[in-house]
Amino acid sequence: MSASDETRKRVMQVAEELNYAATKSKKGRNQKNVLNIGVVFACQFEWRREEFEKAWLECVDKVCSNAKISWIKIEMGVSSVHDLKEMHLDGILAIGVFQGPQINWIFHINENVVFMDASADEVHYDTVVINSHAGMAQAIEHLMEYGHKDIGYFGPCGKQQCWTRRILTEVLHNMYNDAMRVYGLTDKSWVLNAEVDVEQSKQAMLDYIKSGEKLPTAIIAASMENALGAIEAFEECKIDVPSDISILAFCDIDRSEKALKKLTIVHIQEEYMCRAAVRLISEKMPNQTVHGVRYTPKKVMIPPVLDGGLSVAEPKISYN
Repeated sequence: MSASDETRKRVMQVAEELNYAATKSKKGRNQKNVLNIGVVFACQFEWRREEFEKAWLECVDKVCSNAKISWIKIEMGVSSVHDLKEMHLDGILAIGVFQGPQINWIFHINENVVFMDASADEVHYDTVVINSHAGMAQAIEHLMEYGHKDIGYFGPCGKQQCWTRRILTEVLHNMYNDAMRVYGLTDKSWVLNAEVDVEQSKQAMLDYIKSGEKLPTAIIAASMENALGAIEAFEECKIDVPSDISILAFCDIDRSEKALKKLTIVHIQEEYMCRAAVRLISEKMPNQTVHGVRYTPKKVMIPPVLDGGLSVAEPKISYN
């Protein structure tokens, strides 16, 4: 490089500050990994733990590979805190719902933690979550476009927890009530409580149908388990989806069951959530930002997207 010693020295100094690694050749770029992060999980539903971790790990690997970021999976309570600290991780992605002792365990490994999928402590930690308000608005607007007004909610209700510990299925009931009020449909509200479980959801829906009470023309299910349980109950009672009743479900992880392929869903954008989380970690690294290190916790909300599917149709009844 044709430059003075002073200019050369300044270039090398800036390169070091930006963690720049020169390439060995045009064919193979031996670029230094810009970050080294750990990934830890806590799934509150044991039966979906394996697919929950698999879906998120695939997304984390894709995002990190494209960004030249190295990562390791941390086993909660199994991995050695001492060994992990010796690895000098730049940060940790904590995906799922964590309790106090688990949060303290993670904090002892590294203080640069980003919680994903559920807020743990927004006063002290960075968070990336789904924008459930936007998701519920999309769901109701989609059903209204088909002419539905009798729109019901099926899933967990009335969970009393600290707001920052709530997860998607626990806030959706509140979001449903808020959205129905905003769209002037409160007189058409319909709520049926059910846990996030296929069999319990099926039984709850069967009990309601057999009671002879009126069903809404469309139902928003808080989870895939709630949706599957409702569909099984409808099939048993000879109620067709979508000609007799429409159903739309929120999906918090990628699911591949054949029965779900035609279901209309509102699903989270895992890749964008991972990208945002990695960016939050880098903002606290001195050699990763030219705008100064960020110390204040930040919360990022990623809107979900609606997949049209085939489980929503016009209601049989007409409104004046």
